[in-house]
Amino acid sequence: MATNNNELLIQNENLFRALVCAPVAVLFVLLAANSVTTSAIVVMQIVFVLLAVCFTLSSLAYASYYTNERSQGDAEPLIKNQNLSKSLVFLLLTILFGAIAYSAVTSSTHLIFKVISALLAIYFTLGTLAFAAYFTNDCCE
Repeated sequence: MATNNNELLIQNENLFRALVCAPVAVLFVLLAANSVTTSAIVVMQIVFVLLAVCFTLSSLAYASYYTNERSQGDAEPLIKNQNLSKSLVFLLLTILFGAIAYSAVTSSTHLIFKVISALLAIYFTLGTLAFAAYFTNDCCE
């Protein structure tokens, strides 16, 4: 019988569990919100809410375990280059705050909220560009 040697993409078990639990948590949160808003059977509402809470807390717990391992130096980072990692995080925040800024500017919110959301979107956009430039400089050296 031959042994099977698989190359794992995610070596850290806590990171893998967090990445598996997070989409399931989002699914159950959506199902719970839908069942509560449509006045579904009370038992199903309770089940969906409990599953959403369980998977959300599990993904947060595994992510915190991974963060603790990373800060202690026991775990290897998923993305080796720190500038690329920061660029990807800032890209996600740029998308989030860009959508919030667009929504705030097009709606009738107060001017202060429009300015704050636009400034946050600009800050994260410039941060994304800066870290992408740093990553490009790292690759060219």
